[in-house]
Amino acid sequence: MEQNKFSNDAPEQVILIPNPRIIKINPAQSERAYGLFDTKTGTQVSEFVKGNGEQIEFDNLDPNMHYDVGVIENPGDEKPQFAIAWMPNMRDVTDDILKNSNDLPIAYPSTYTIRYKDGNGVYDLVDDKGEVVGQVANLTQTGDKPWFNCAHTFRMKDVQ
Repeated sequence: MEQNKFSNDAPEQVILIPNPRIIKINPAQSERAYGLFDTKTGTQVSEFVKGNGEQIEFDNLDPNMHYDVGVIENPGDEKPQFAIAWMPNMRDVTDDILKNSNDLPIAYPSTYTIRYKDGNGVYDLVDDKGEVVGQVANLTQTGDKPWFNCAHTFRMKDVQ
């Protein structure tokens, strides 16, 4: 049986500052935590940082790397690890967008949410139409928490 444990809204805004490479989340919701993932491999590259109701900033980022921002609910005191697996027809458009940014801050254009299924700690990542664009795996599953909510990304469906 499929279910959504949370609403699919993402009240925070995620901004990429190209130079120097910084990611800001504003407002960082206090019931959520935020972590960075390597867009290319889907590997989690930072620990999750609990929201503070204000702003979270990830700085000193590798300017040659592209990042997705994963959002979890009910983080508790655990240090969860997740992995993202994008579908083959998804492409990273970060470089295309950065070329036209004039080094100005850019809002992450896509937010994909989780569709939970009962089972093995692997969940579908879906677009606003409910179409699967990838999967998220909980690598440190410990019961029902924390829950992956969404991923902010520059990944988009390849329409070519």
